[in-house]
Amino acid sequence: MLQNTSVTQNTALDFLNDFAHQLGSREIDLPPFPDVYAKILDALNDPDLSMEQLARIVTVAPDLCVRILLLANSALMNRAGVDVIDIGVAVTRLGITAVRNAAAAIATRDMFDIPKGSPVRHKLDALRAMSVKTAAYAYFMATRSDQSSIKDDAMLTGLLHNVGSFYILSKVEKYPELIDEELTRSWVPGISCALIANWGFSEPIAKAVDEQNLTEASHFGRTNLNDILIASKLLAQLSNSGSPEAAIAAMEWDSIPALPRLGITAENISQIIEESTEEVESFVSALG
Repeated sequence: MLQNTSVTQNTALDFLNDFAHQLGSREIDLPPFPDVYAKILDALNDPDLSMEQLARIVTVAPDLCVRILLLANSALMNRAGVDVIDIGVAVTRLGITAVRNAAAAIATRDMFDIPKGSPVRHKLDALRAMSVKTAAYAYFMATRSDQSSIKDDAMLTGLLHNVGSFYILSKVEKYPELIDEELTRSWVPGISCALIANWGFSEPIAKAVDEQNLTEASHFGRTNLNDILIASKLLAQLSNSGSPEAAIAAMEWDSIPALPRLGITAENISQIIEESTEEVESFVSALG
């Protein structure tokens, strides 16, 4: 038993040292963003980019076009209930940042693709599904908060918060011990943050991802991405729970200040989950 523990610890140390070395040398052993999505994300940084130009750019990625149309017609993004079938109209409805988020979601999915026969494929698929659901709740909660202007960044934060887990699972063949979730859980925020920063996403998004497990942290001022991510992760977990009532009853509400900041209480949390179900599930279907 002691020998196995020692082997696991040595493997973990080797993995973390290897990752730290790659960060220091700016040579992270990652497949790059697929070229087509890298070009799209680069184009989205152009402040003079028009909706018409953006619509033309995304047509080179058929999968992205499909996801954009599904997302534009989802209950979360189409509250008027008017469906669109034209990519130009869909892009205009979503806006540049939401298109960026869809591109990032597909790109990270393709980067960390694992063969279907792999023993970790099911776990990877479950983590991806949870990330998309967290993103949906993040968008929903940001929209109904005092910070609706950050709803698109909240969505991207939810999509990327677990990317460190994807990276870890992609290394299981080299480091089999990494399949142990108990071993790697505490690494995920830091690795996710490092990857997000390396890809050039904004500092507030990286910071919120890095601090996602600091649920007892409090701050002055308005609601921020940290609050939204902490709350949306909890909502996603509760919505997947077979017995959310028991989980809600066992929660230590005073230790999660993000919840009252977003108007979430023991009395209304079940109602919030119920009211958001259609919108969340439609978003998951669009990007899942």
